[in-house]
Amino acid sequence: MTASAPFSAACPKCGQDRVMAGVSVEELEELLRTGADIEGYCVSCDEHWVVSTEDRADIARGLERLKKKR
Repeated sequence: MTASAPFSAACPKCGQDRVMAGVSVEELEELLRTGADIEGYCVSCDEHWVVSTEDRADIARGLERLKKKR
């Protein structure tokens, strides 16, 4: 079973942090490694966006913490 790695990113429309789920640790690592876009979604605003460089750095730090716990 592949572990899910929820992450949060700020919605550019309302400014609220939104939690994204359903992405595996491996998929997030691959997106970060290759520089591919990571998409965010705000259910309140019905807004999709590409997460910022700052959010990507936060995601990478979160994955590192997750790895240390394993």
